[in-house]
Amino acid sequence: MLPAIAAGCPIDEICRSGAYGADKCHLRRSVSRSCLFRWPALAVEYRISLAHMQRQYTKDEMNRLPKFPDRAESLLDGFRTESAAPGAQAYQRLFQYFLEGFLTYRLPKGAGAAYPGLGSNGGTVADRLEGFSRNAPLWAAWMAGGRPSQVRLESGDDADLLQLIRAGLLTGTDPASRDCWGAMGEKNPRIVEAADIALVVWLTKDALWRELPDKNRQQIAAWLQQAERNAVWDNNWHLFPVLTTAVLRDLGLPADLPAARQHYADFKRFHLGSGWFSDGKGRKVDYYNAWGIHYPLWWLRRIDPEWDNEFLGTALEQFLSTYKYLIGPEGFPVMGRSVCYRMAAPSPLVLAQADGSVEVSTGQARRGLDAIWTYFIRRGAVRGGNVTQAYCGGSPDWRIMDNYSGPASCLWSLRSLVAAFYLGPDHQFWTGPPEPLPVEISDFSLEIPAIGWTVVGDRASYRIEIRKEGRAPAIPLIDYGVAGRVATWILQRPVRPWNTAAKYEATVYSSDKPFCGCGGH
Repeated sequence: MLPAIAAGCPIDEICRSGAYGADKCHLRRSVSRSCLFRWPALAVEYRISLAHMQRQYTKDEMNRLPKFPDRAESLLDGFRTESAAPGAQAYQRLFQYFLEGFLTYRLPKGAGAAYPGLGSNGGTVADRLEGFSRNAPLWAAWMAGGRPSQVRLESGDDADLLQLIRAGLLTGTDPASRDCWGAMGEKNPRIVEAADIALVVWLTKDALWRELPDKNRQQIAAWLQQAERNAVWDNNWHLFPVLTTAVLRDLGLPADLPAARQHYADFKRFHLGSGWFSDGKGRKVDYYNAWGIHYPLWWLRRIDPEWDNEFLGTALEQFLSTYKYLIGPEGFPVMGRSVCYRMAAPSPLVLAQADGSVEVSTGQARRGLDAIWTYFIRRGAVRGGNVTQAYCGGSPDWRIMDNYSGPASCLWSLRSLVAAFYLGPDHQFWTGPPEPLPVEISDFSLEIPAIGWTVVGDRASYRIEIRKEGRAPAIPLIDYGVAGRVATWILQRPVRPWNTAAKYEATVYSSDKPFCGCGGH
């Protein structure tokens, strides 16, 4: 896909990075010179030119495209049994499931994966990078928790996690490779992925990093260092270069500490109190607090224990004291953007177990992880070796898939599994019994003044609600209409409805009636 035509003219960022061939770059430059004067005719000309350049598959080629093996779907059976909670073995098989998914769609040299699904506005290269960068932390955490690099697959073959990581890192950061991840520009999605790549490097520093030749280490470092010098969105994005810098410093590599300190200060001003943050200016409060804020902040403390440790440790415990009420056996009251990251909701509960959390017991954290993965797997939200691009199962839901989300984006859901497998197999999290979640113990009504929410739980039905100020009790989603489809066809990038009102401006969000429904559309 080509980037957007914004304000009448295309952005030339991906052409400069070499992500597309010379013909496409020439087309983009000609568009830039004339677009202000010829927009109506240009739109058709632009789309026709793209159609000629795009690869068309024959029927035989379509039949040869990778397909996730049907037999591997049985790896999810441990979450489908009504009579028992998933045990440690069920999670091991879930790990194998996602590994099978990556291996099915893996690019030849391992720097990405071409999962099927709706593309993002970041382009094909970035989408395929996510196929690696959102899987690799899971493999690295698995090994960091004391588990073996060699993993036996359902087929009987073995996969070497360390070699998968090595191949991906060396190919993706090699400017001469056709599968290179490319240069980072301002507000580029590669900045997001760089933080996860950095985390992978840190988690495997003893097993892999120190064994690499200096030339390879400098190559990887050079790619990561781009994240330090490019502008980011003024929200949780400030944390991506902070985490990347922390890893570079821990490895003894050149790093821009002043820039990281400034990013952190810019982010910290979003703290609203009681461990809750706004995701940018105003009061943009949603589940990014769990999967996009406290998750990287926890890793930051792990990598650099001196980094604002007292504030961050206190903020996490304060956050957990109220956040734990949002998780239940019948899901959680979803709201906000990036809802396809939904299985990452228990991440902070699980991560806190490595700190000996006071607010959330080990048994409650395990129950939270069990509840969320069981809820969604039973509703078809894990399929084809991937997390679906809907809230539950069904076809991709264009109404809730953000324009920055691609085929592998939903694998941020694996962050709760990254947290779990970072804990060794002998940790009480894996060996001890689950304990009831708050909504399984009693009814409750909990006010969170810092963010203006009241969280209400009903023990009899396990229903959990968020009640807050808004426009109406429920706001319907705007469908992906004709205008959006035409714009997507012309621009060759997604122009899906943002649906901000439905995601943020209702007065009630309920676990039993998700605002986005429970299926594709």
